[in-house]
Amino acid sequence: MEKTEFFICKCHDISHQLVLGTFEPTEDEERVVYGSFHLVHLEFWDKLKSATKYLFGRKRKDGDFDALLLRPEDAGRLEWFANFLDGGTSATDMAVAPFAFTFCSKENVYEVSLEAYQDTLNDRSIQTEYELSVSVSLKPGNVFYRLYRAAKYLSGYRSCYGDFDSFEFMPTDAVKLHRMVSGLRAC
Repeated sequence: MEKTEFFICKCHDISHQLVLGTFEPTEDEERVVYGSFHLVHLEFWDKLKSATKYLFGRKRKDGDFDALLLRPEDAGRLEWFANFLDGGTSATDMAVAPFAFTFCSKENVYEVSLEAYQDTLNDRSIQTEYELSVSVSLKPGNVFYRLYRAAKYLSGYRSCYGDFDSFEFMPTDAVKLHRMVSGLRAC
């Protein structure tokens, strides 16, 4: 079954977007979920600040291209892709606890994290909320690699795929997608 889903950030900014898709595998092919993440264009001064931090090995909280905050209502659509990869046989980790993991594309690093934060309501009670974010950063490396990547980044280069960066989830990554789903359901 071929399927494509479009995920937009919780902030409703359409430049913060993720597209997941599948192709029907033949008998001898492995199931794969293909992903494309929009790499947000930043103004020159923001790029310069980000590139300077990158050169010195420091990370920006939202990555080098802005973060995507997944919405709780995306859990069902995301779970479809997790079930596609593993046939729905994986044990889903239903524990609600902050977690973080990374995966890589050819040129960038994706950091997925479920973070807890406390929200003060009008009656002064404190409520714990969760937020699932996906942020993209330039791949780390030695200082010469970082200098090379920073120069490309400042000149407007984002990915060999243009405004989008592509990656693949393999069947071994189904557990990660299931963790994202359980995190979204906790939000």
